[in-house]
Amino acid sequence: MKRILTIMAAIVCLAACEQKDGDWKPMKLDKQELTFTSEGGEQVVTVTNYSGWWISGAYNDNNKQNYIYPTSTDGEEAYTYDILDGGWYRVTIPDKGRSNTVVISVDPNDTAKPRTAIIDMTSGDVFTQISVAQN
Repeated sequence: MKRILTIMAAIVCLAACEQKDGDWKPMKLDKQELTFTSEGGEQVVTVTNYSGWWISGAYNDNNKQNYIYPTSTDGEEAYTYDILDGGWYRVTIPDKGRSNTVVISVDPNDTAKPRTAIIDMTSGDVFTQISVAQN
């Protein structure tokens, strides 16, 4: 009887430790909204509770009709999705995607019109967004 209880307890423990779809903790970012002056610049965002992530894509000017897809530094077969070119901004995950940081670079804005973008990020089965605004 003791042996059966021990085996059942082990099975319950193993089942409880398995990470299932939907069981992922939300990503915690050191900052989620970035603001740039018209001069542009560069900022780094860090996900603090995961060791890595990748770029899912982005929308320019909150226009959800024109989705921008990322690419991989090592070509299509790499599937690291660590770079994205949004035209007036670029998103890069250092070390060919093996990092918990993302670098967002923004070009100078000579148009005098505000610009915005939403960058979608993924880690496993959890997603988050980073907002970018430039005056």
